[in-house]
Amino acid sequence: MDQPVTLILGLGQMTGEAVARRFAEDGHAVVACDQSQKRVEKFADSLRDRAIVHQEDLDTQIGVKNALAAALEAYGQVDHIVAVPPIPSKTAFTELNVADFEKAHTKALRTSILILKMFERHVAKRVDEAGETLGRKKQLGSVTFVLSLSAQQVSEGDFADAVMQHAILGVVRAGAVDLASKGIRVNAICALRPRAESEDPSLRKRTPLGRASLADEIAEAALYLSSPKSAIITGETLVMDGGRSRLSGVIDDFED
Repeated sequence: MDQPVTLILGLGQMTGEAVARRFAEDGHAVVACDQSQKRVEKFADSLRDRAIVHQEDLDTQIGVKNALAAALEAYGQVDHIVAVPPIPSKTAFTELNVADFEKAHTKALRTSILILKMFERHVAKRVDEAGETLGRKKQLGSVTFVLSLSAQQVSEGDFADAVMQHAILGVVRAGAVDLASKGIRVNAICALRPRAESEDPSLRKRTPLGRASLADEIAEAALYLSSPKSAIITGETLVMDGGRSRLSGVIDDFED
């Protein structure tokens, strides 16, 4: 089919919905999956006629497989994946329960790898079925992970999130290299999200542009990384932090 198909794995609090809406506006067929039934019901209503929304346990292999199968059943192919992994609660190193963290870290890392493996298999199958026509194309799909700023810049007291997000970022960078020859691009967006701003009211003063990223801005960036306009970009991290990572030391003198 000529219409590109995008699968969104994880809706987050606002980001996934914004991504689904923006991709639909750009002419994509959209399937979105999330683990929370409550969130699925909420977004299924707001995204009516714009996206198919499913509940799936994305921490498991069968859940990721079912999400991909839902898109294939609806549209016959998947061209792009936008993954929005859940952000763990703010946990300092001294408060860390190692056993609980190990389970959560393993799930996050496994899911990110499964997404790449299953997408690569789908693309390879499409090439086999289509023959030379599709096989001659240099680019066959993209995967974009939307991560928190902790993947790029570590803050004191946010040990759990920083370690998990860095692990996923490692999958992005290594996966981009290994999948380039398969015609698949893999990138990440590291964004200072609205949630961070609500948890830390002083964040505005410590950010040069004075605010967190908007969900619609993250969605626009994800669309760009999934488009032919970014054809040369893979293994990269687009940082959306209002300039915070360009500062050194503790910044307390930026005003709203």
